[in-house]
Amino acid sequence: MIEKDERYAFPWGFHLGDLIKGNNKIPLYTHTSDGGFCLLYDKVSESKADALLEGLCLELLSNLPHGSLKVDMFDFGKKKFYSLSTLQHIELYQTAYNPKMMTGLFETLEKTIVSRHNELLCCNRPNITEHNQKSKLKETYHVVLINLKNFPIEEIELRRIQNFIESACDAGVYVIAFGYHEIEQSPSKTTQAILKHFKKLKITEGEFRITKEIFEFVELLEDHTFEPLNLDKGQLLQQIFAHADLESLMDPENIKLEENTKVE
Repeated sequence: MIEKDERYAFPWGFHLGDLIKGNNKIPLYTHTSDGGFCLLYDKVSESKADALLEGLCLELLSNLPHGSLKVDMFDFGKKKFYSLSTLQHIELYQTAYNPKMMTGLFETLEKTIVSRHNELLCCNRPNITEHNQKSKLKETYHVVLINLKNFPIEEIELRRIQNFIESACDAGVYVIAFGYHEIEQSPSKTTQAILKHFKKLKITEGEFRITKEIFEFVELLEDHTFEPLNLDKGQLLQQIFAHADLESLMDPENIKLEENTKVE
């Protein structure tokens, strides 16, 4: 019997925050087996949404063995996640910020998903988290952050988006899409496919709406206060860098920076 290495299992839940009652604190998680979620908010709540997304990703990166998780971002415009951006040179975070880069990153992730389904997954290894616990050759997990205002782009048709989101989770690719509430009225069929597929966490006027699809024990909210994730990002970065082989990674030959950071 193969002994499992549970260090390489993808966490069962995304940490969204904590339930507080007096001096007691209960972590609130939403299942990762759903493949991800959509985070929708108003302008007033954008900073809270950003803090949650960045803290969630940094916590995952700090808890998993170095190199076993990468965060991929689809977004135009102003940089949102300054702490995550410091991880670009050790190749744990990358951003696709123009149509050409978005098409290229999507195709890379798409090929990864297809090849893993065809070559790695089987009856006793139905998903990549099972594979990584049993195999000596580990596959990298991906958390894909999608700004729904900017992606999917027109060049990627509906069929490919549907196949992607339906197949991603078992292949070790998790999707967190985000945007303003108004995106729910988008005429884009590809955007609507993403919104329909994933459960939704909404923030309005700084208040989080925790529904049963997000947290199954929603009745606890009757006598607990929800505090969204707002972690010490500096400390998490220290842990992530401590896990890395910095002597090798800081070698100038190994550092890969974005060639063009111009916003288009």
